Amino acid sequence: MPAGHCVSSVEGVILNADQGFLDLLQRPADEVIGASYRQVTDARDLDRSADMLAALQNDAAPVRLQKRYLRPDGSSVAANLLVTRFDNPDRLISTLFWHENGRPLPPARLWEAALRIRYVHDARVALFGADLSSDPIGSLLIGIYLAEAEGRVIRLVDIATYANSPASVSERWIKVLQQRGVLEEQDAKIEIRLTQLGLNKVEAILATVYEAPGSTAMTF
Repeated sequence: MPAGHCVSSVEGVILNADQGFLDLLQRPADEVIGASYRQVTDARDLDRSADMLAALQNDAAPVRLQKRYLRPDGSSVAANLLVTRFDNPDRLISTLFWHENGRPLPPARLWEAALRIRYVHDARVALFGADLSSDPIGSLLIGIYLAEAEGRVIRLVDIATYANSPASVSERWIKVLQQRGVLEEQDAKIEIRLTQLGLNKVEAILATVYEAPGSTAMTF
């Protein structure tokens, strides 16, 4: 699954990009390096991009954004971004995730809610230890959802590590979720994916997390 990175000035001029970012834009390096974000951003998302640049603060948490990029043939591709600002010198570091297979990216607010849950879980593990932070089903579903949101393939070995559980235990829960129609019926050692039903259910929960007033420390 595709992912890419780029380095920009605080004004949004692209200074460096890896092959993944070039693949996203379907442009050679000499057309990308030195270009402004305005030249490669869908006109419908220019205002949102400008607002994101204005909101970035040095060494603050990454800003999350979903926007569409222009390709040479006039088509657009949606990507999820994590953008962090660093000084000395001032630079913006962006990590991007997208799909090429036609499966739409989830709404940015739900992706953000899933990231919040992951961060809270990681903080709980750090403060209380993994043995007091066990939530196998929640960890499985959030891990799988984030992999799909970020265009990554996730397998049994990955999700077992993410959920901090033996592969045999994770595999057992995966089979239960497959039987319930939440996960696709396929070999978990190759790839784990939510069904449409599973995606709808997870996003329904994430919507309540995102909309809960003052909710930053939630469990799943």
